[in-house]
Amino acid sequence: MFVVHSMGGLVVKKAYLLGQNDECYQEILRSISAIMFLATPHRGTSLADLLNKILSVSFHSPKNFIIDLNKSSPALEELNEQFRHIAPSLSIISFYETLQTSVGPTKLMVLEKDSSILGYPGEISKSLHADHHDVCKFISQDDPNYVSVRNAMKSLVEKFKTRGTHGLLPSRTWNFGFDIDQAGANVLDTRLSDEIAEVEKLLGFAQSPEDDLAYFQQRRMPGTCQWILSEPKFKLWLEVTNEPSVTWLNAPLASGKSTLAAYIIEHVQALGRDCQYFYFRFGDQTKRSISALLRSIGVQIAKQKPTFRNVLTKLSWEGARLEKADARIIWQKLFVSVLSQINLPRPLYWVVDALDESDSPRLFLNLLQTLSTAPVPIRILIVSRNTESLSLAFKRLSASVPVNVIEKTGHNHILSDIELYVQQEMKYVRGSNELKRQIMQKVLRSANGNFLWVHLVLEEISSCHTQLAIQQTLEEIPPGMEALYQRMELAIAKNPKQADRTLARTLISWTICAQRPLSLMELSQALLPEFPEFLDLRKTIQEVCGHFIVVDQTSHIAMVHQSACDYLTKTPDLQLSIDMKLSHRDLFAKTISFLSVPNMRSKLGRDQHTIQNTEPFLLYAAASWPYHLRQAATGSEDTLTLLVNFLEGRSVLSWIHSVAIFHHLEVLVRAARILTSFVDLNRKLNVEKSPMLHRLQDLDLLESWATDFLKIVGKFGRHLLQDPTAIYKLVAPFCPSSSNMHRQFGHSEASQISISGITNTVWDDCLARITLPNAEKAWKIACAGRYFAVLSSAGSIFLGDSFNLEEICTLSHGEYITAICFNTPCDRLVSCGVKSTKLWAIPTGELLGSTPNPTDAKAMDVTFTENDAKITTASDDKIIRCLYVSNIEGGWQCLNPALLKENTQVEGGFITSPCYMAFSPDAAQIAVAHRGYPLSVWSTTERRLIGRCKRVSEHRPDHGRPSVSWMAVDRLAWNQATGHIVGLYKDGSIFKWHPVGDETQEARITADEIEVSPDGKLFITSDSNGTVKVWNFTYFSVIYQLSSENLVSGLAFGPESTRFYDLRGSSINVWEPNSLIRLSDAEEGTSETASDSQTSASASQASEAWVGSIDHICALAAASKSSLYCAANEDGVVNLFDSSKGKLHELMRSSNFLAVRHLTWSEDAKHIAAADFGGNITVKSLHSSQEGGFQVQSILAAKPKADFGGIRQLLLNEQSTKLFVVGQESVQTWSLGTGRIQSISTIEGGRSRTWINHPLQKDLLIGISPNELKIVRWEDLSEVSHLHLRGNASCLLRRSSFESEECQDASLVAQSTLSSSCDQYKSGSFVSKAMLTQDAEHVLVQISELSTQGKTNKGVVVLKVSSLEPSPTNMAALDTLHVPRAILQNIEVPLGILSGGRLVFLDHDLWMCTFKLYSGGTSGLKRHFFIPRDWASTEALEQCCMLDDGTFLLPKDGEVGVVVSDLSTSDW
Repeated sequence: MFVVHSMGGLVVKKAYLLGQNDECYQEILRSISAIMFLATPHRGTSLADLLNKILSVSFHSPKNFIIDLNKSSPALEELNEQFRHIAPSLSIISFYETLQTSVGPTKLMVLEKDSSILGYPGEISKSLHADHHDVCKFISQDDPNYVSVRNAMKSLVEKFKTRGTHGLLPSRTWNFGFDIDQAGANVLDTRLSDEIAEVEKLLGFAQSPEDDLAYFQQRRMPGTCQWILSEPKFKLWLEVTNEPSVTWLNAPLASGKSTLAAYIIEHVQALGRDCQYFYFRFGDQTKRSISALLRSIGVQIAKQKPTFRNVLTKLSWEGARLEKADARIIWQKLFVSVLSQINLPRPLYWVVDALDESDSPRLFLNLLQTLSTAPVPIRILIVSRNTESLSLAFKRLSASVPVNVIEKTGHNHILSDIELYVQQEMKYVRGSNELKRQIMQKVLRSANGNFLWVHLVLEEISSCHTQLAIQQTLEEIPPGMEALYQRMELAIAKNPKQADRTLARTLISWTICAQRPLSLMELSQALLPEFPEFLDLRKTIQEVCGHFIVVDQTSHIAMVHQSACDYLTKTPDLQLSIDMKLSHRDLFAKTISFLSVPNMRSKLGRDQHTIQNTEPFLLYAAASWPYHLRQAATGSEDTLTLLVNFLEGRSVLSWIHSVAIFHHLEVLVRAARILTSFVDLNRKLNVEKSPMLHRLQDLDLLESWATDFLKIVGKFGRHLLQDPTAIYKLVAPFCPSSSNMHRQFGHSEASQISISGITNTVWDDCLARITLPNAEKAWKIACAGRYFAVLSSAGSIFLGDSFNLEEICTLSHGEYITAICFNTPCDRLVSCGVKSTKLWAIPTGELLGSTPNPTDAKAMDVTFTENDAKITTASDDKIIRCLYVSNIEGGWQCLNPALLKENTQVEGGFITSPCYMAFSPDAAQIAVAHRGYPLSVWSTTERRLIGRCKRVSEHRPDHGRPSVSWMAVDRLAWNQATGHIVGLYKDGSIFKWHPVGDETQEARITADEIEVSPDGKLFITSDSNGTVKVWNFTYFSVIYQLSSENLVSGLAFGPESTRFYDLRGSSINVWEPNSLIRLSDAEEGTSETASDSQTSASASQASEAWVGSIDHICALAAASKSSLYCAANEDGVVNLFDSSKGKLHELMRSSNFLAVRHLTWSEDAKHIAAADFGGNITVKSLHSSQEGGFQVQSILAAKPKADFGGIRQLLLNEQSTKLFVVGQESVQTWSLGTGRIQSISTIEGGRSRTWINHPLQKDLLIGISPNELKIVRWEDLSEVSHLHLRGNASCLLRRSSFESEECQDASLVAQSTLSSSCDQYKSGSFVSKAMLTQDAEHVLVQISELSTQGKTNKGVVVLKVSSLEPSPTNMAALDTLHVPRAILQNIEVPLGILSGGRLVFLDHDLWMCTFKLYSGGTSGLKRHFFIPRDWASTEALEQCCMLDDGTFLLPKDGEVGVVVSDLSTSDW
């Protein structure tokens, strides 16, 4: 921990930055956890002589470099900008001075507060009562300044203790001369491990490449491979230069290339260079894609480069995930956008082995072409065979990046290596020296430069037991790999033991066809029961498989070489020939049968580690049966029967349970896609079968389950990860009645809940529906990381969490906003209004800075540039401007006023103000559209015109050829993966255009809005009919269509490209169609040929969905001690329901169709009062009829005067003779007998209060505010007494999850402000809910507060009814019931308290929870069931309630869901 004063703070920041790129200081950097700044001039000052003042105060020695501390000086801006990126890894506390400092005869403020604090998220700032000189000097230990600083240091020490180990271990000596105890080192190691874990979570690649490296290092003989060091082009590659370069080393098959790559890696590491590497493995599907290569390299760089790691860690914290991202997106985000912006003092060396074995070699080489425009200091060595396609791809690459080729077509370069290898192996061969000499001569003469051949021959010789056998083997062994493989295959086929031959075939089939290499433990269980209890499986493999299979040092099996796999699968007429499709069919049967054992669920009832030890094959079987089904590509009746049996039984639930345990729910998505393909294949094969054999019902079953799997992941995935066992009891009841999940398991005795009242029969694609507050209209949306931001018509920004699909905060810009943008780590948001531009901290919502906009210039697009150091805008005055993030108040700078000025005359064109402007994702280009001029794209870096969009007309009869013209463009969007633009012509037609290649494509379908997905595979449009279409970008075809009657005002894709958002009125709708999920899961093509051979027809099968108009529930009220409830919809209709019988009666219908805003029941459940948005009040009485129904009678129809304002609450007294009406400023009581107002009163704090009947004295009411209870009489509204809430009630406001995380670092501030904040709520707080609970023994109160950042913080208070006796003294204190803070902070919606003191609530993840109030601690907490997110709209959570028997009522799509569970009968 550093404690720094004044200029010393700047010195430490600079030193910390310099150490980031010097490996000598990495241990020191890892040991730094916090910096405490005392009056440090982070932002300089407007006083020109600031530094001289500081120096004259401190050292009496003024200097001449005061310019570096001027406000907005380049030196400070650069320092702050660089430090901002690494600051999140530190805890920062900033103290600032508050007194003027004596300088000679005068006093002045040396540093203002804004210069002494950084303003970073999580930073703690606090004042000290001192001047600049004494801010670091203390009178005594009782000095308040000393106490503040000491407490801050203590809080940091305690914080770091909790992160590390609690016991101290022996001290560790570091290389800078002093001891740091092991506990501190453990803290640092833990933090580093946590950061690496975040990077692996971001990239979805936790496999260590070290295992592959160790395997080939083990196979290398010491002294071999050294010939490469003398190669001139290899020496050139090793040069330490920041110029990117590519070297291609190619050599024949089986010539030891992978072993050579291991030597090169080892050599580069020994030189102290930063080396990253990757081995493509033909036998491992997880190591064959370019995406896997880039993600693995990214993890390795993050482990070596702290700055790179910090950026990636923050991206992971913000929710970014690149595991399924396209390789082009990963390359752009990791290496072009991030790595290229980091100052690397020396190059990175990449070694990529076996590129020819990857799925898409050309794709990787195409990505490397961008090194010419976005130079990253990477020197890449690629090792592979020389193929015609690779040779051509390298030639193309050489036009952009320097490419050197080391071509070894012969074998002279490795003869000495082979000889050395054979000499070494001869030491272990039994026999005379003469025999060894003969062996060496024969082997070396026949090797022909093939290391693999030599290795296999020596393996066979070493297994001989007599000299005669060795000589016979030497004579019989043929030269060449194919002949050798034939000999090995014949040896297995001629094995006299049938069991061994069968076992060999089975082992080879598993090794060749497994999705990834199996461990010996996995394989041993997979072979049961046919091959039980191996004594030594490793030895068995060696003895029966004839060297075709090797077992590596991690006990995983693999084929000895890809050529061996090719020989056994592609050579005809072999006795041991492996039919790939048949083998995959057998492996599918094995995996699915393993998962179908009756006791699988009981096996899953253990922790993950135990399961992996006792059931090692489980994870492979659960994750890989879809893979084997796809590879089998079969219409086999047996396969179909296995699938049907699996899906019709409970084994399918155990399978889902297992993948949820291992956090691999993506397997369900893959299974859905493969099941759909399997069904399509069988339907095609049915054409050739008799209709009696079609099994249509079984195929429908598979198709239905494919849909269910996708929806289970989308709608229940989060909850399944939290509790995998929920699949058995909680998921099925929430599924629509037509789904297989519901049909098979929805009415199971094992289900813990039953649901009625909802008539959903089919799945819908809606994940969530969120409504903006105050019915503000939404018109634009931006998504990045884990956030989405929506602009409203009122000039505010609604910030939401895309994970939980809930509100974070609302930012008030205060004027109409024209453009917004997130920065790369998503911790900043810029909003451009008409008059000003503002920068916000995300997610806290803190305003970091504001600057006025240029006069008469409206920003049409805004982006962050230069590694997020600048904000750059494009305005309608055709000028690009920028400002520094570190000094936003410093104002705008023009990039080049003449850049976008059009001077070229175009036929029929006229230039006006732009109608649309958009930066490319890297801001290197900008597209400008005019209403009377062609779309133009300009380079912002080279400052030139790149191209203009032309439109190809239809063929004209008179010319017989197309003519080229243009048309104005209204809307456009960039594809960050390909560089294309998609847009809308003035006539609404959709087009695709590449500014560089100038190719165009057009669809004559009109649209109003258009956006492109982050992965570049899709784009989305909406039209004036409210129809949304999702398009396949490559084939320009519609794959999904959503029709609705409501107009769309904005569109956006989520970062994962599987969901999209649309804005309709005040609603934010989140959609996740099956077609998008399937597309996202499609693996990188199995081969480039297969990828290229796809047709547009395969991509143009569009699915459709329809969203009808819904009369949403706008009010819901449950009767006390009854099963009755009533609900009102937007048309003003109020219906009466019974929780077990459904709808009973229509109670009322508004004549003017105004929506009902308030509903309330009388305590005897015989009267109900309603008020609509027009202020009309209706009271009805209910009487049971002899027929079992109800007779409804109107007993009051009234309306308060206009000056009463809007109605906030209605309340009936116990006798149902009076109605209490709460307005904005006053309250009224109405007599139901006379229909007239009985009393009127103005009560202090009325807007913050909610009213209930007094539970002990029926002639009284209680008005509950955040701080006190006011008790008044029903008769005349006269006050009886006040009860002041005492204790920690006012400290219970729950902050959002984001704010809570930040508050962990603010313990110092919390301690210093706790006593004052607990006395009273802020003036903006109010009681949002108050109720007499179901057990009639408590009053439950929810208090809400809108913070200055637009957050709604909530707190809950529980009062005992017995404590509510009116006090004879005014302002008596009332104790609240203690509830553990951990419970209170987890309450999202309080619902009541059942018998036994069980507090019932929905938590943040929408689990229905109970907590036993008097249990002590948090042990009384229990989760019962969850509510799917698409059931929980903003309004639904505000309206939901609970009956006295624990039945839960929740509005959904114009209906009320009735959830019956074990809440009232739960055993404690």
